[in-house]
Amino acid sequence: MIQNVTQIYEMTRSVVNPLRHGLSTLLSTFNHMEFNKPLYCFTLPGFILMAGGLHMSLDLALTSYPAGGFDIESAVWIFLLTFIGVFMSFAGILLHSITGLIRYKTKNAKTKKC
Repeated sequence: MIQNVTQIYEMTRSVVNPLRHGLSTLLSTFNHMEFNKPLYCFTLPGFILMAGGLHMSLDLALTSYPAGGFDIESAVWIFLLTFIGVFMSFAGILLHSITGLIRYKTKNAKTKKC
């Protein structure tokens, strides 16, 4: 025997402004990325971008035109990918070091209280 199932949802309006809620969610996500996982969120993608830029530069060097010219658009992409990758990698390493120092200082500040 088949029975009908009815589910009733109570729809109420949120008291938080959607713009404020979206911005707070975005900022909490950035905060989590910055303080909890900087190596995964900055360094790893930075190394991937840097490796992509270096691979493109080797490909451009191997397939350059016999007359000595090369594609300027590829050169710009190579420049952007490599330098953005390098900066992201260094930012991730620095953030990881700084958050480790902050955690060390707060842990020792709590244990040294008299």
